[in-house]
Amino acid sequence: MKRLYGSSAREVETSLVEVDWFGSKLPVTKRQGVAQALENVRDELKAAPELKVFLMPSAGTFNWRKIAGASNLSVHSFGAAIDLNTQYADYWIWAGGKPGRVPHYNNKYPMKIVDAFERHGFIWGGRWYHYDTMHFEYRPELLAIAEAAGVSACR
Repeated sequence: MKRLYGSSAREVETSLVEVDWFGSKLPVTKRQGVAQALENVRDELKAAPELKVFLMPSAGTFNWRKIAGASNLSVHSFGAAIDLNTQYADYWIWAGGKPGRVPHYNNKYPMKIVDAFERHGFIWGGRWYHYDTMHFEYRPELLAIAEAAGVSACR
């Protein structure tokens, strides 16, 4: 991630641009096509105004930090992730999960939103064992690897 987006907060910040996200300006990186991909998601979802309540307010994009309870940097650190409206979020730690004991969740985000993000190179935290349903991160390389292996990284 550091080779793709920058090895420090200062270096990442030099590549941040503001993306209009349903009336709010969100800082994301322009590197590797992240800003354009997020704009493509936004443009696709604009056709369904009833989804805006799930998309806004965004809980954040760029934030140089480690993943909660981990030693590695969050993809938010590179300006390549977005969190949606937390009112509809399920997060394994918030649900009382512990490593090795993760409770199930009931997804509240419409799959139309998930599908739009995945079509544009983002992976969804709702598909992870340690789930984070509000979280989307730009990882087209993971989708390409899965496709080359003949499997779906999204289903």
